[in-house]
Amino acid sequence: MRINRILIVIALTISLASVMAVAACADSFDVSLNTSSLSGTQILVFGFTDGDGVADNSATITNFNFGGGAAQGSPTYFGTDTSDFSSLFYQSFTVGSSLSFLLNVTDNFAGGTPDAFAMSLCAADFSQCYSDDFNSGADLVLNIPGTALTPSSFILNPASLQNLPAPVVTAASSSVPEPSAALLLCAGLAFFALLFRANK
Repeated sequence: MRINRILIVIALTISLASVMAVAACADSFDVSLNTSSLSGTQILVFGFTDGDGVADNSATITNFNFGGGAAQGSPTYFGTDTSDFSSLFYQSFTVGSSLSFLLNVTDNFAGGTPDAFAMSLCAADFSQCYSDDFNSGADLVLNIPGTALTPSSFILNPASLQNLPAPVVTAASSSVPEPSAALLLCAGLAFFALLFRANK
């Protein structure tokens, strides 16, 4: 009887931990940009900067749509911050009327300076990036302070010289659970199933 009570306490602890872990989700956003004022080949640049010195965040960029244009190479990228390092990923593409993709990003923060994700649209020879923010050259910047991220968390810059409007960011229809959270939830449910079976 005492062993059953110990097992129940362990099961409740695992279940509580798994419920708390499920709340830690990657935030998902649909990003779109009207590119009808551009032509020819351009480069889409993604940067991921580790600000807090801990490799605790990742960004996944998928579901590219080039609005009648075409990617030159693979359109799916994965970036992970590593201590004191900026990761850069770029994609050459033939411009169409628009550009859109799905961004999934985790939101962990170890203190100090937050990690940051940025997107720039640049000339094919990297001679310039199109943005009214001449310091960063970025069309989109997302600082990751460890709180829930929303579309209003993004800094969005137009590019007046190229007649490019600012990107549009909306929340995707559902958040993506982190793999560790899903695994912990499954472990908790499996333990409950075993406990229930043992008590029968």
